[in-house]
Amino acid sequence: WQENLQNNPAPMLTFPEDDLLHDLIDDYFVHSEPYIPLLHRSTFKKSVAEDLHLRDVGFGQLVLAVCAVASRYGLDPRNMPEGTKSEHSLGWRWYSQISLNMSSFLELPRLYDLQLCLMMTYLQASSISESSWIILGVAMRLAQAMGLHRRQPDQPRTIRRELWIRAFWVIIVYDTYVSMFLGRPRVTTMDDFDVELPMDCDQEFWDNATNEGDVLVQSPPDKCSRTTFWIHYIKLMEIAGLTHKLIYPIRRAAQLRVLGVDGVLSNRKAVMELDSALNAWVSSLPHHVQWDPKQADPILLLQSAMLYSSYHWVQVCVHKKFIPGPNQEAVLNGLPSLAICANAARSCIRIAEACKTPHVPPATLPSVFLSAIILLINFWRVKRSNTMLNSGTEMREVHKCFELLKPLEKR
Repeated sequence: WQENLQNNPAPMLTFPEDDLLHDLIDDYFVHSEPYIPLLHRSTFKKSVAEDLHLRDVGFGQLVLAVCAVASRYGLDPRNMPEGTKSEHSLGWRWYSQISLNMSSFLELPRLYDLQLCLMMTYLQASSISESSWIILGVAMRLAQAMGLHRRQPDQPRTIRRELWIRAFWVIIVYDTYVSMFLGRPRVTTMDDFDVELPMDCDQEFWDNATNEGDVLVQSPPDKCSRTTFWIHYIKLMEIAGLTHKLIYPIRRAAQLRVLGVDGVLSNRKAVMELDSALNAWVSSLPHHVQWDPKQADPILLLQSAMLYSSYHWVQVCVHKKFIPGPNQEAVLNGLPSLAICANAARSCIRIAEACKTPHVPPATLPSVFLSAIILLINFWRVKRSNTMLNSGTEMREVHKCFELLKPLEKR
């Protein structure tokens, strides 16, 4: 009776016309893959050329996810569902065919099942972005069911093994980011896994291996590796995860009382340790991913923008809980949390402005959005305290956020 569920006929999937399909795949690997490394271009395109997406529903859904994400980088009406011309709908025609197959929970998950975490990239720019938090829970449980959360030092780093590891880390990064943004519990924490970091190996060096079972080699040390960015982004998200654990537990105050620990001292210690970790992280960045608004390589520029705007976002997450409320002088005495958050917000705006080509990169939008809120809080608090304030200068910073966000309203 279980086989009846497992052997259900696969749904008929509708794919883009051949010319559009290949354009979308190319757009995905140009505009998305450098910033969320998940797939291997050569083996992916080889599978499409062999029509695997027409025979294997798992791979077919992954192809549709790639098409949905890539649809946002163009304006081809074939990427819209019938009956609308809204740019918000770009890619929905492909995304709406993706479903979580119940037979995946009866059989061992496959790599394609994990790589469908790519759905999150599409959902983040949609009006149902909160649903990504639920899907992340399913994805993480599938990964843990495969044992991907555990280090396996005896296994060679083949293309296939590396793709499993990359899928796991994409889920971890999304889980951390989305949970922090929504103020909800994470599905897992650093205490629950010890998997290896992705290998610092760019796509061009993957291509020295022609089959999924071939062993990968590191990028040469004299090469400005583009994968370096992702490894350091993961390390930053680990600090964000610690922030979630140390600053925002729902029962933190009650637990500290039971242990007889002073909550104010505990919070101060946590903030100091997290600030120290952030300083150590930014000091460890290799030269080619350090922030330089004059960086000539557009990919390295946007990678660096993602790193540094996310760094300032984590800074705000560490301190925003301790911003004094109305008629309150301080939450943690001697800790200028609002000033720290306001400075981080201004830095985020400068980064977003510097890499606007022609629009601010979508990955920096949450930081810009949060920056506007922080600067408004700062404006209102200083105004209420009757402190000398150049309100025109302060509000110009807020309006810069509007200007950065506005061009992408249609998408």
